[in-house]
Amino acid sequence: MRGINLLSLAMATSLLSVMPASATGSADSAATVDAKDKMVCKRTQRTGTRFYSQICKTAGQWEAMAEQQKRDAREMIDRPQVNIQRDK
Repeated sequence: MRGINLLSLAMATSLLSVMPASATGSADSAATVDAKDKMVCKRTQRTGTRFYSQICKTAGQWEAMAEQQKRDAREMIDRPQVNIQRDK
């Protein structure tokens, strides 16, 4: 039991020594965040209920999803009509 406590103490100490280094690195990376990597959360109402759910995705994912929906809609509009002729 004592070995487990010493191991957890050693791991916690190593994490504390790493955290300040990563905190300064995250400030540099935050300045260079791409606009498409920014998280955007939207509220949507679930069908059949009055409650809302929150969906979070990156701006690039929202844009890709909108483009896919436009392509799907255009495909349905441009789909050739099928005429079924019945023999009389």
